[in-house]
Amino acid sequence: MMTDNNLPQPPRWPDRLLEWFLSPDLKEDVQGDLHEFYHKRLTQVNIRQANKDYWWAVLHYLTPFFFNNQSANYSQSISLSPVMIRNYLKIAWRNLMLRKAYTTINILGLAIGIASCLLIVLFVQHELSYDKYHTKANRTYRMVIEGMLAGKKIQTAFASAPAAPALMREIPGVETATRMDSRGTFIVKKGNESFKEERIVFADSNFFDVFSIPLLKGNPKTILKEPKTLVITESIAEKYFGNTDPIGKTLTFGEKDVYRITGLCKDVPSNTHFHYDMFASIHGEQLGEKWLSSGALTYAVLREGYTLEKLNATMPALIEKYLGPEIHEFIGISLADFKKRGDKIEFVFQPVTDIHLKSHLDGEIEANSDSKYVYIFSAIALFILLIACINFMNLSTAGSANRAKEVGIRKVLGSVQGQLIGQFLSESVLVTFMALAVALVIVAMALPYFNQLSGKAFEVSVLVKGMMLPAILLACLFIGLLAGSYPAFFLSAFKPVSVLKGKINAGFKSSWLRSTLVTIQFVVSIGMIIGTIVVYRQLNFIQNKKVGFDKDQVLVLHDTYILGKQLTTFKNEIKQLSQVANATMAGYIPAGASNNGADGFEVVNGSDQPVTYRDKTYSIDDDYLPTLGIKLVAGRNFSKDVKSDTAAVLINEAAAKEFGFKNPIGQQLRTLGTGEPDSKRIFTVIGVVRDFHFESIHNRIAPLVMYYGADTYQMAIRVRTSDIPDFLEVLERKWKAQTNNPFSYSFLNDRFNKTYQSEQRTGQLFSIFATLNIIISCLGLFGLAMFTAQQRTKEIGVRKVLGASVMSVVVLLSKDFVKLIFIAILIVTPIAWYAMSEWLEDFAYRVEISWWIFAVAGLLAIAVALLTVSFQSIKAALMNPIKSLRSE
Repeated sequence: MMTDNNLPQPPRWPDRLLEWFLSPDLKEDVQGDLHEFYHKRLTQVNIRQANKDYWWAVLHYLTPFFFNNQSANYSQSISLSPVMIRNYLKIAWRNLMLRKAYTTINILGLAIGIASCLLIVLFVQHELSYDKYHTKANRTYRMVIEGMLAGKKIQTAFASAPAAPALMREIPGVETATRMDSRGTFIVKKGNESFKEERIVFADSNFFDVFSIPLLKGNPKTILKEPKTLVITESIAEKYFGNTDPIGKTLTFGEKDVYRITGLCKDVPSNTHFHYDMFASIHGEQLGEKWLSSGALTYAVLREGYTLEKLNATMPALIEKYLGPEIHEFIGISLADFKKRGDKIEFVFQPVTDIHLKSHLDGEIEANSDSKYVYIFSAIALFILLIACINFMNLSTAGSANRAKEVGIRKVLGSVQGQLIGQFLSESVLVTFMALAVALVIVAMALPYFNQLSGKAFEVSVLVKGMMLPAILLACLFIGLLAGSYPAFFLSAFKPVSVLKGKINAGFKSSWLRSTLVTIQFVVSIGMIIGTIVVYRQLNFIQNKKVGFDKDQVLVLHDTYILGKQLTTFKNEIKQLSQVANATMAGYIPAGASNNGADGFEVVNGSDQPVTYRDKTYSIDDDYLPTLGIKLVAGRNFSKDVKSDTAAVLINEAAAKEFGFKNPIGQQLRTLGTGEPDSKRIFTVIGVVRDFHFESIHNRIAPLVMYYGADTYQMAIRVRTSDIPDFLEVLERKWKAQTNNPFSYSFLNDRFNKTYQSEQRTGQLFSIFATLNIIISCLGLFGLAMFTAQQRTKEIGVRKVLGASVMSVVVLLSKDFVKLIFIAILIVTPIAWYAMSEWLEDFAYRVEISWWIFAVAGLLAIAVALLTVSFQSIKAALMNPIKSLRSE
């Protein structure tokens, strides 16, 4: 190829690209034609445009699917006419049917990968969609409180109850603000029928203006304006009124609060951070007027163009105006002095679309998810899809030796590399879409089980809604082109002379790309094995950790407050049953289903500067400790025979340490004043209980102070019989003898386990996808083993003639895979250790990541790999050497 050194030369990188992809026998001719095209363009356009056209010409030559015959005349390529495409697909189908076993394995591996990816995409898409359907979602924020008080960090989802009206009144940038106030469980009556309803919320009249829950009946601006009005969902309407119109009808909350139904709405969508069935007007429900002692879930909608930064800038003045006077009233110091001593209260605004994945405050409406799980499962989906593509490449190249002569003959008959690339890419795309069809069947079959594991309610129809189906089809086209690109360029680059002389094998005994791809497979597989082991060890640790109380054989009877004056008699009757060991009235149960209060205390130490703390508080009776098996380490329990115990408290070991008590018994605590008549009460410590997990194990055991004076909300019963069904019948009869209200109960160990339901689901999903990952990897290993055995058939024959044993041949074929596994272990160990350490950071009490976990994962990977490879290795080792050598 002659060039004129005085003329500008084409860009360097496109030529490098050509040299990488083109076979040597084509490079000189193609490059010469392209250079002529470049110099011709220089006479027509400026050098910048000529360089751009040269890049485009090179890419057109190397990418047949983007090639246009009319754009250049400098190379031969394929035609994308309908006739040619039909011909490609017809030949591709015939080739696939000639190798049914290979095709089945290839489609199955790719189908499992695509199906797994689709299921994870459904999960991730749903997690990311929370609260985005609201019309004003991008302008809606939840107001929360953060700060420090008495050295304790405060983070609560509730804002001060008067904050919403103040925001609308004093900040022009706030378009509207609304509040929600959930008050727990209600007994709802319709005539003589009673139902227990847990999903009731009291809301401001503008609630449906902020949240876009579709109304079927009623005006969103007026339905909650009047006192004692109610909006119900379709499900509740059907439950109470069947097919009749509920508008104008009434329901009774408790004994006497009658609410008139003024609106009907659709059920709250699943991708919302709250799920209520009844929305009652907040009128007549006193939220309180004090900023420090009343709270409500508060949401603000900003006007168009008004930024969050501007809103935040107004908060210091709002705090100064409203919190300053109350801090002086309740605590006796100015706001400035309050800040000087290290305390602070701030109003913070969260985007409503961030609540589900990014908010984990005290007082959340529901247990939120975590954005890290979205990242984890997204990564798993990508890894599984990547491994499926790697398998496709491995299985395609594994069959390359069988198609080498086909390529040689095609080239001799005039086929150029571009046409061969088009043929092989069409096969790849065809296989991918066949795998997609199988994957959709797998998804349809697996979806009910996936819903059960993930806690979702997906339907197959979601895959064809909106842009989902086009996105899936485009993704599969991309996967087909990506997965088939390497085999296509690899196969089309065979030299006809070498192929037809039978010398093709010499160049393919090793491939850094295939080794790299297989190493990636092992890295992902071993990493997921390690992750699965760590997750299950942590979950098992949670299940079996000594939590400081006995959660087994404890039944919790709900809503006992409705028994009123008969409650004490009822409790004594229950305690007399032979099946009952003890019973206690319990407002707070040490499990995630109930909450506990938080009050401030001063240690009465005789000084003018008492030490102040903020601690969790329980209100219990004298049966609480023995019923739940909580141990005393010092002092005594409460006693109903000691009247002074109404001014006594029990504390846990963490509180004794926090208060700095060396001898806690007899020490005095004084409550921080909050304006109530009994503020500044003094309590004497009469006992110290052993620390127990009254909150999630995610948190360290906090200081706890327990008053004497049981809440009547629920009753915990220690059951001594193993015949639980019989005991429940007895208990229900006694309940029905006292009231017509619903009989409702739960077991403490179930409530405890429910606290960690998210981690359990994550562990189950993680293990399932890890198993699928390993299965797909095994298919890829099978393909690579097949390829290796084919390429070394004659070598094995020679070795056997010279006396090699079957075992030595198996070792010969397997050792390369073992090397790759060891490389993968070295790569994945630090990555997996870091990733799982980050996951465990969410647990205050956690397992150690021991060295043996990595060893077990590595050995398991080796065992699975050898088991997979052994079939092809033994088959090759047992082959008659005469058959493999007769062509020589």
